Amino acid sequence: MVTKYYNGEIYLGNSSFTDVLYVSTEGLVVGQQAFDESSERQSVDLQGKFLSPAFRDGHAHPLFAGREARGLDISKCLTEEALVTALSNYVTEHPELNWIDAAVFDRSLDMRFHRETLDRAVGDLPVVLHGDDHHTLWVNTKALEIVGLMSGQLPELEAGSVDVDESGVPTGILREWPAMSLVMDLAPKLSQEQDVDALLWSDRALAESGIVECVDAWIDRGMAETYLAAWKSNRLQLDYTLCFRADPSSFNEEINYFIQMRKELEGTKGQIKGTSIKFFADGVFGSQTALVSQPYLTTNHHGEATWPRDDFRAALALTHENEFQIHVHAIGDAATEMTLDVLEELNAFSYPPVIAHAELTNQSLLTRMADLGVVACGQPYWAQNNGLLLSCLNQLGKDRLESLYAFRDMFETGVTTVFSSDWPISTYNPVKGLAVAVNRKELDSQEPHNPSQAVSVEQGISAYSSNVKLMLNAIEKGTLELNQPFDAVVLNQNPFTTQNLIETKVLATYKSGKEVFRTSP
Repeated sequence: MVTKYYNGEIYLGNSSFTDVLYVSTEGLVVGQQAFDESSERQSVDLQGKFLSPAFRDGHAHPLFAGREARGLDISKCLTEEALVTALSNYVTEHPELNWIDAAVFDRSLDMRFHRETLDRAVGDLPVVLHGDDHHTLWVNTKALEIVGLMSGQLPELEAGSVDVDESGVPTGILREWPAMSLVMDLAPKLSQEQDVDALLWSDRALAESGIVECVDAWIDRGMAETYLAAWKSNRLQLDYTLCFRADPSSFNEEINYFIQMRKELEGTKGQIKGTSIKFFADGVFGSQTALVSQPYLTTNHHGEATWPRDDFRAALALTHENEFQIHVHAIGDAATEMTLDVLEELNAFSYPPVIAHAELTNQSLLTRMADLGVVACGQPYWAQNNGLLLSCLNQLGKDRLESLYAFRDMFETGVTTVFSSDWPISTYNPVKGLAVAVNRKELDSQEPHNPSQAVSVEQGISAYSSNVKLMLNAIEKGTLELNQPFDAVVLNQNPFTTQNLIETKVLATYKSGKEVFRTSP
């Protein structure tokens, strides 16, 4: 069977368009001759819609997102009273719960981010709220008590902090994973069946947004096993690359587990790959833990490196030696510089090294990234003047804030630039990310954020498709050119010509010729 797609606008990638596209039974793009010579043929009328390479997400957390979706959604609680009411009602509606998990709270809102605020809603059960940067937890007194943080003795942390008041008593704010894990390590664990259901929920959501492949950029013990169980159930639709999280305190032992799981995942026939290791070089701007060359205006500190430099160098070398892809979270310019310094000592990479986020950069850093073949994996949806961005103004100042997310400079310098969501930190919808990348704003009412760094629609689509394949060192190109898999998305309008890009809708998603999502126009 060869299928003909016609009567629509068809973008193949790499600046190429066509009027007609042919797809074989095997799910490959073929030429007209194959259609003409086939004994079985069918045609699909696109009815004037737009067909394009499918989207790919270069850095997200679908399993975390699925888990988070099981709890209370507080993203629309814009006042303390609304938050307290939502928590109180949730506890009343779910008397079986002994732990309350909710997401996400907007750190830029005018609230008293203190344990006592949450105590007003729930005093007898631990309450854990996830910040919109997912590097911050807000917990009540009960949660602090069960982990021993109200006893007067705080643990020493290699990074992050437990915020305290003027009397040295914890306020309920925990920053960065070493502090957050004090609470999260005691959170009730989902059964594997529940975990698989959470992953499959995310798998469907991604397919509905036109995504056929995703990099899960935080895999701890038990999470790769969830992916395997989902695959064995024959219900997992999309392709995934897993990034095992490197912990400074246990990396030398954990790498043996990473190697073992990489081998086990080979049994999924390429649908799930365990080929990457994720490092945190620094934190985030909102907590002033991102590593910056010029100090924060409010503290005169430079942030903090998550790893001691010698340990970081040794860990990246061991990752390289074992032929994993190096995937580094680096938000501040000093963190990117530190990472590049280490990468320059290595060579002959099995996979291109990745710097995820790369929010604060300069021309010198981008030139070094291009010269070393380092991929920049950014989140275009963040490049807008909203609460998430503007909450960093006091720490960074206007000039540095305006310089963030220099995507056009990345493209023009020759850095392979990949787009992603970092979901659940922000929406997984790549259309919204593409619209912000092009317009540097989401809403008409917003002032665009540094519009000189806007990219073209073509660059944005490449960053969400073919460039992800380059990052993963794949044989496939992520285009709809001849002999490529028919990984495609049907959109209700042409993003190259529409004046309202943000309103673009995904109507269908195909993976290797198989329809994994469809909705009515």
